[in-house]
Amino acid sequence: MAITRRHMMGGTAAALPMLAGTATLPDRNGFGPIGAYLDAAFTHPLGAFAVEAGRSYLKSRFDAPQAVGPRGNPRRAAVERFARLVNVDPHDIAVVPSTLDGENLVNLSLGTGPGAGVVTDGLHYDGSLALYGELARRGAPVRVARPRGGGVDLADLRALIGPDTRLIAVSLVSSTTGFRHDLAELCSIAHARGVLVYADIIQAAGAVPLDLRASGVDFACCGTYKWLMGDFGTAFLYVRPDRLDRLKRVETGWRQVRQQYSHVLPFETPGPALGEYELAGDAAGLFEVSTPAWGALAVVAASLDHILGIGVDAVARHRRPLVDRLQAVLPGLGFLPLTPPGSASPIVAFAIRNADKRFDAALEASRINVSTYPNRIRISPSLYNDADHIERLIEVLRR
Repeated sequence: MAITRRHMMGGTAAALPMLAGTATLPDRNGFGPIGAYLDAAFTHPLGAFAVEAGRSYLKSRFDAPQAVGPRGNPRRAAVERFARLVNVDPHDIAVVPSTLDGENLVNLSLGTGPGAGVVTDGLHYDGSLALYGELARRGAPVRVARPRGGGVDLADLRALIGPDTRLIAVSLVSSTTGFRHDLAELCSIAHARGVLVYADIIQAAGAVPLDLRASGVDFACCGTYKWLMGDFGTAFLYVRPDRLDRLKRVETGWRQVRQQYSHVLPFETPGPALGEYELAGDAAGLFEVSTPAWGALAVVAASLDHILGIGVDAVARHRRPLVDRLQAVLPGLGFLPLTPPGSASPIVAFAIRNADKRFDAALEASRINVSTYPNRIRISPSLYNDADHIERLIEVLRR
């Protein structure tokens, strides 16, 4: 019987620790001695469950070099858990190296360029804005909505849609201000004009409740090293299945091959020297090219177990009073709010002149981690933080 690549793509999942559902919030025991770490939007700390999964993966490779391979690896476990988190079918997810790789692949597959433009906004990820700047330099009609009040008005995006617009691309939650788009409404506006929607969900998945199927979004991508509590080097790319026929293949590799036959070796049937092959047409068959980062997938599968066991709703409820306290106090200390009032995102941001120069040394001395910039500060608490961490931060900023 011929061994097919399709069979390899559907290999069994590696054994993973099942430690989910045992934590109470704040989850102090699941994470190391990280101090007042309030910077999960930069990268989320690894939990003990993730570290153990990584060790188990490496130990299996140490004990038996072929313990992990195309027929048995953590990909399926990780994809199934992520699919459950965002309410989509696992078959509609491809594993790619990063969020921005996913966005590039979507644009290449859609053929955005001269005559096929993109609408985005000034709060989209800065690397993505560079992507669309380069597309514009090559002749693509790119239009950018300017933020207002720390957010983006959907009416402004609607007004930029033209007959040459093929894609609207946004960050569901802005890494700059924490503004969160109404994704379902955005998709409704775009689809009424025959335009597709891509959402960067790296600052949303795992941090806020998210139903991609209900939103109607066409494409979404998420690296694993932020709110999914995983490591660098892997991301999940969702493709709405009824949009596959609009995409062209832009890369080809063994992960896409459903079955393949050679005709050049002894005892093989005669045929062309190139051989014969068939490519898969689902999300993975279109966008996965070569061996993914199985170690990173093992880590995030364990972390997704932990998130699913606690529940994203519970994580968001735990975080809400921490963010509310910052929004209530810091404006009185001279911090200009950037995050729209009532935002349900995991990020709260403020503008203040020379933030990095004024606060970095004191924050480091107090073992407090936030993101500071020349004129901005961004704070992103997670499930291990408590009110004491917030008060310690406020005291440092007050001084």
